[in-house]
Amino acid sequence: MAECIHQSQKVLLVLSQDFVQSRWCLLEADLSLFGYCLERKPVIPVLLRPCQVPLHLSHLTYLEATDSSFYSKVAQLLCTPSHRLAYSLPGRHPAPALYSGKALLTVNCINKTSLPSWKVGAFSTLSVPDPLREVLQDPEVYKHAVGILNGAKSPRSCLRYLGCRVPLGIFLILVSMALFTFSCILAATQGHRFLPVTICLLLSLLLLILAVNILCWFRRFSRKKMRELVLRVGEANQLLAPHSVLMGCEALNQLSFVFVRLEDCRQAFLSAPEGEALFQEALLRFSCAYACCLVQAHFPHCGDATAARSHLQPGLCFCQYVSVQLEGTGD
Repeated sequence: MAECIHQSQKVLLVLSQDFVQSRWCLLEADLSLFGYCLERKPVIPVLLRPCQVPLHLSHLTYLEATDSSFYSKVAQLLCTPSHRLAYSLPGRHPAPALYSGKALLTVNCINKTSLPSWKVGAFSTLSVPDPLREVLQDPEVYKHAVGILNGAKSPRSCLRYLGCRVPLGIFLILVSMALFTFSCILAATQGHRFLPVTICLLLSLLLLILAVNILCWFRRFSRKKMRELVLRVGEANQLLAPHSVLMGCEALNQLSFVFVRLEDCRQAFLSAPEGEALFQEALLRFSCAYACCLVQAHFPHCGDATAARSHLQPGLCFCQYVSVQLEGTGD
């Protein structure tokens, strides 16, 4: 095997659970040989089936066998002359455009399993995760970007506790029903007293509305906090975008990172007046949702946008996605 690798022009590294569990992947084989490949030969990583990629391979940006354009991408890479291919370390050599749009990793907050549902988690900034380290070489950029998210505060209201919301809501509903019953009795016995009956009815209605709001507090809090986090992620992406990395957030306690090149999309924005300001505004408002779409490999409500020429294949590029969102909101 070692002789074949030395004589090859390219290395097609197929990642699967069987490979991960093999002695070769567990580095019981010659580490120097694998290092030789990484440094001197174009390595084309392919994810054949979902598996836990080992730490020493986590920096590789791989092609997924489930991708509809998988075979054409592999054929294109194999037919490309070796000197024109970027090698496997994207930190030293820019990753090929074919890898643009690929998910890098998902990061959970500190102590996610023990956090209450209402609490916004904090993410570690001690070091850059391994899959990001080769793409995002400046650790200060990562720390600053994640620090923006860590600035989100958890609520201090007693309503954050379910044991407080439910009894209080039930109590207000019972008081509202009692006031309504009292107003009905008052209307039947003393119908000429219109003002007291009206006041009792209004109070019972207000208490009922207040009770419903208290019982639905967590849902309203989650929506409000997610809107805040989306803007914070957009602000962080303004720092990450020049490094071809975007961050997405679909839950209060989880982040996703994707590798995506935005140079062509940025040039499309720059063709308009105040293009740079528009591009930064688009990153602030739409980059979080766009990164989530890339992670899921799904672009909802795209209409006929996929028929147009995109800077990202397959899927929508960032400028197309922004255009679709603006058309949907009427901006």
